[in-house]
Amino acid sequence: MSSHKQYRLDLDRIEESLRAVQANFEGVNEKLLMRREPLTDQIIGNLLEGYAYVDQLLEDGVEVFSPSGLDHILELNHIVLCGVNDSVRLEYGSHLLETRHRFADGIGGIADWYERKRHKSATRRAAGVYVLGVSQPQLFLEGNHRTGALVASYILVQEGLPPFVLTPKNAVAYFNPSTLIKYRDKQKFLDRQYYLKKYRRVLQDFFEETLDKRFRRSLRLDKDAAGH
Repeated sequence: MSSHKQYRLDLDRIEESLRAVQANFEGVNEKLLMRREPLTDQIIGNLLEGYAYVDQLLEDGVEVFSPSGLDHILELNHIVLCGVNDSVRLEYGSHLLETRHRFADGIGGIADWYERKRHKSATRRAAGVYVLGVSQPQLFLEGNHRTGALVASYILVQEGLPPFVLTPKNAVAYFNPSTLIKYRDKQKFLDRQYYLKKYRRVLQDFFEETLDKRFRRSLRLDKDAAGH
């Protein structure tokens, strides 16, 4: 796939959008099926480091759904929970070790599903991977929604689409289905049961309707600017 060579993430604009959601979070929370913890500076900082990691994976041409690439998905979860600070990771060492064991148990089924769907659209694959990571049993002990959003962004940008980024406008339409998915059984999705396929379609439609080119930068434009 050559499209991942053409686009990267606009990290400055992603931060602006996350800060806008943070500033408006009380209003967002009032419209949710289940209230969520506020977006703290730490959560946003770690999430931005996660987007930067996705950006680096794209630059390096890493295929995260290859056998040698799966650990990058685990690393994204470590980043959203602990950032990249080694001392923080040491502090949460036992939690991260338990997370690694849980990930090892769950990632195989998701990777197999992804391999079977490689010929499908990026929005469909991104939505499916998100549903499989967030539904029960969840892929990680914590941070499944944030990690899922980052993995979805990798899949989307690899195919030349914008990443998924939370905005004040799309937050409610993202959080409410995510809450419902969290309490569903992923085996039902793999067995093609209706209700989780329905959520995959909801998320796929959501991506197709809300992905914003502001959050994607073109490498061609960067090169043109550098040439002048």
